[in-house]
Amino acid sequence: MILPIALNRRQVIRLTRASVEHAPQEACGILLGKHVGGERSVRRLTVAQNLATAADRFFLDPVHLLRQEQAVRAQGLEILGVWHSHSAQEACPSHLDMEGTPAGWVQLIARVDDGVLTDLKAWDAVDGRRVEASVFVDLEPGWDAPAAAHSPRLPVARWSASRGPLEA
Repeated sequence: MILPIALNRRQVIRLTRASVEHAPQEACGILLGKHVGGERSVRRLTVAQNLATAADRFFLDPVHLLRQEQAVRAQGLEILGVWHSHSAQEACPSHLDMEGTPAGWVQLIARVDDGVLTDLKAWDAVDGRRVEASVFVDLEPGWDAPAAAHSPRLPVARWSASRGPLEA
């Protein structure tokens, strides 16, 4: 079963800003959180140095990864996956992206066009194939989603590019 991933508005703004600042290079980082109520809930989104030399690749700084692995143990969180940006190209992972992602980690990709987030997609590797996972963004400013927040009764929306861009 592919679990959805949930982020809050501040995290989406942070990854959008990092993506814009690093363009045309890809920005990247780590998603830290917990499995809660049948979803992956992001509690912290980090921004790491991209050590790749090509503009359309990312290589996450291993020192950053090591520090986050140590931090999650101390904070009772886990690494849910990685995120990176694509400047003016589809928010789909390349073969190399999927190969370089450890089993069980989600790959979140933000497409940014001219300083605006235009797409945000999550991907899992299942039997060597990439499978899209649902992405939920809590749009209420300053609101952190409680466990099992994505019910029809709470102010949560599933963001998609068809609803228009989120601007940083």
